[in-house]
Amino acid sequence: MIAILLAILIFFLFLEFNRLLSLRSWKKKVKEYIRGKFGTVPKEKEWNDKVKGYWQLAGDDNGLDDVTWNDLSMNEIFNRINNCDTSAGEEILYWKLRRNDMEDEERSLFEKRVSAFSGDETLREETEEILYNIGKESASYYIPSYMDEIEEYRLKTGWICRGLQILLVLSLLAVVITQADAAELVCLAVCVVNLALYMVTKMKYEVELGLSDPAIQILETGKKLSEREEIRELFPALSERMDGFKKVLRGSRFLRTQRANTATGDVGALLLDYLMGITLWQLTVYDSMVRRLSERTEEYMEVYREIGEMDAAVSTASFRQSLPWYCVPEFVEAEGPDENGRMIFMEDIYHPLIADPVENTLDLNRGCLITGSNASGKSTFIKAVAVNAVLAQSVNTCAAGKMQMPHVQVLTSMAVRDDLTVGESYFIREIRYLKRILDHLNDRKTTLCVIDEILRGTNTGERIRASRAILEYLAGKDCIPLIASHDKELTVLLDRLYDNYHFSEEMGEDDISFGYKIVRGPATSQNAVKLLKLAGFPEEIIRECEKNSV
Repeated sequence: MIAILLAILIFFLFLEFNRLLSLRSWKKKVKEYIRGKFGTVPKEKEWNDKVKGYWQLAGDDNGLDDVTWNDLSMNEIFNRINNCDTSAGEEILYWKLRRNDMEDEERSLFEKRVSAFSGDETLREETEEILYNIGKESASYYIPSYMDEIEEYRLKTGWICRGLQILLVLSLLAVVITQADAAELVCLAVCVVNLALYMVTKMKYEVELGLSDPAIQILETGKKLSEREEIRELFPALSERMDGFKKVLRGSRFLRTQRANTATGDVGALLLDYLMGITLWQLTVYDSMVRRLSERTEEYMEVYREIGEMDAAVSTASFRQSLPWYCVPEFVEAEGPDENGRMIFMEDIYHPLIADPVENTLDLNRGCLITGSNASGKSTFIKAVAVNAVLAQSVNTCAAGKMQMPHVQVLTSMAVRDDLTVGESYFIREIRYLKRILDHLNDRKTTLCVIDEILRGTNTGERIRASRAILEYLAGKDCIPLIASHDKELTVLLDRLYDNYHFSEEMGEDDISFGYKIVRGPATSQNAVKLLKLAGFPEEIIRECEKNSV
């Protein structure tokens, strides 16, 4: 008998030794992964629509609208920044980009956090190792909606479970005291009923029980993080809010551990699951946990946001490190041009999605009309300005050497497409986009209005007359218009209201080279015919184009 017990003990010690070895190996891999990804361009990944969860519940309609988000390819910008370790970090990062606004105090605190994680490698890596435990499991992205409807996730049979637990205890006492066969039968019957109720409830509430695990993981991670002095200084609200969740965490740890062990299919874990099912302990702990969470939903979401802000700050630090160069924007509030005669000043600005960018410098003191040949760089430039205005206000980071700007709302009309599903032509859709910009102009906040090829969907004469009227209207509002156009006539008609800039190219005998540098003044060159020729169009088409252009 002793030999058998010793063999069993050795077996369990062997299993525990293997578990510890696996855990050590896993922690080593996590450290290597965390260290390796910082300051690198994130790997390309498919778009995950679940990152919208927190933003959709926040209900903030004052940030970037869908048109501007799509015009600026903000899904790609998000993926370029996103080096988050958690689903919470991704959701908060997305929310920050869509919200596109920070109060001065909030921006100062965010910058302090990003700087701390940038300058202290040990702090950053140890923080990420803790955050990594949350991960990005599919269920984790539903935590905001789970908490928003937490009352709906309570067990309908909670009172029955507690009554049966009392009955189980009484029947066991009866067996011990009376040792009668009838008492044993009653106890067995209660055990069978409890186990049956447990199995049925577990199947019925499988989704609810599954969502509780990542919700509690957020709290456990918050507790570990709040125990670090450096984190308490950077995220004081996290420590304050965690004090109210001690009771929630007390019973839930075993609940999560048991569910994780059961998921592995281990025989011992399954037997323990059935034993716990007989006592209905898991169900009553779950119901108690949900009840306590429902009493503190606001505090919980503050913990969730603080953890997400932490992850987003680390990701922003990594994003900065991965850029060729960057700056922290300077916000200058002024009605119209400032004391230096400028509205926006950008030095060595570039588009963050371009791996080998060409930088440009521009000093805007009023609206800007940019002309230029096809593929010369004007569309990319105005997108770069708009994207950097968004990044300045959301993650306090610009892909530029210097950026001075007021707080702005960013509105665009660029990637217009007709929509056959609703019977809208290109032109109808375009004027709807432009009308929405006019509707959002107000005196509370300056608007950065970025338009590419204004009114291209109509004939030349009407386009120029309508474009002139719209751009004159914009120039009279609290608005910074940044307009790209092929219509050289506008550069003359609007010369008193808009500064003229252009992009040009170098024409060779057999090629065209683009410098992608912005130059003062209107464009004087055209390259459409040359591009047709280089593309191999038939000679008769080229001759006809050249004849008609004379």
